[in-house]
Amino acid sequence: MTQIKHGFHGQWSIILPYFIVEEMDKNPMMNDIYFHSLGYFPSAKYHYINRPTGCPENILIYCTKGGGWFELNGKVHSVNENQFIILPANTAHRYGANETNPWTIYWIHFKGYKSKLFSEIYGKVISIDPENNSRIDERFKVFEDIYNVLSDSHDDGALQYANFGLAYFLGSILYVKTHRNSKAENRYGTSLIHLATHYMNENIGNKLKLSDIAEHFGYSVSYFYRLFYKNMGIAPMEFFNQLKVQRSCYYLLNSTMKINQISILVGFDDPYYYSRLFKKMMGTSPARYRVVNKLSSKITSA
Repeated sequence: MTQIKHGFHGQWSIILPYFIVEEMDKNPMMNDIYFHSLGYFPSAKYHYINRPTGCPENILIYCTKGGGWFELNGKVHSVNENQFIILPANTAHRYGANETNPWTIYWIHFKGYKSKLFSEIYGKVISIDPENNSRIDERFKVFEDIYNVLSDSHDDGALQYANFGLAYFLGSILYVKTHRNSKAENRYGTSLIHLATHYMNENIGNKLKLSDIAEHFGYSVSYFYRLFYKNMGIAPMEFFNQLKVQRSCYYLLNSTMKINQISILVGFDDPYYYSRLFKKMMGTSPARYRVVNKLSSKITSA
């Protein structure tokens, strides 16, 4: 029988380089939930994977059309349209598409200490039945947005943005009822937050205030703050500062610029304030971060 791992017409995927995955694992602002790879396989005829020793990451497989199957702990289960499974890391498994009606799937390999939130549903087939407020299209727009961002860049800002999107995507299927019930209050929430985080990424070097961002999108400060916090679990300006610190990490490791120059480049006129903020977020000073991580990189590549 024909068996194919990938190469399906219309498929797309992102597989992050190993060193980037390692950096996310070490980074306290990314290592709660982060991914190794993700993709989309349409009508994946003959799709088949066999991992006798498992995989280092947890694997989400979300079937949107057709059907397939998986084997875990010696038991075989079917997976059909609007169902998903999560296979636990480091556990032997097999899976594949239905021979006569092959599945269309979105898939993610992910890790992080918050992965244990999914432990109760590892290996279970979970149905997400379409309803008037199911928000399925919205969920996959988030997934595709992650792909588009990472297709353009793998810098820290892009990775941070993508990981927030990943957390939202996973949360939307883990807490389906909550996700659906929030629709009435949050009609514009998801699209607005995507635009807002993109706007912040594009303005890393500017000294934007919360009122500037809210005004840019035509909302009051209080409404924008509440909506952003509800969707992201973090205050907008705290998120903006995280993006600035993340971008500065890139400059620290990939340039010879002085710390006060980097501070200005990411929108902080006061290098002492920047250093205090950096240490609060990263647990070490910018100078120490540069020395330790450049040294670590040399040791790894030796």
